[in-house]
Amino acid sequence: LYGIAVGGLFAGESMFHLVPDASKVALAALVDLLDDEHVSERVVDVQWCTPHLASLGVEEVPRADYLALLPAVLDLPLPAAFAGS
Repeated sequence: LYGIAVGGLFAGESMFHLVPDASKVALAALVDLLDDEHVSERVVDVQWCTPHLASLGVEEVPRADYLALLPAVLDLPLPAAFAGS
């Protein structure tokens, strides 16, 4: 899993695996890295809500809602795990 972090947004760019279920572990590890006092305000943009991602808890957000919440999300600080990255 790799992506771009800006403020409280993590935009996933690609997720692949060679070992079964490795992508699930990578996504769970990312969520752990984002767990701080702003966790409830952060957004992980996975681009597409596939059945696989939905099984991991991903929810589709309408574009208008996404664009409305984006300014506040971008104003959040980076998570401590990404500080200095």
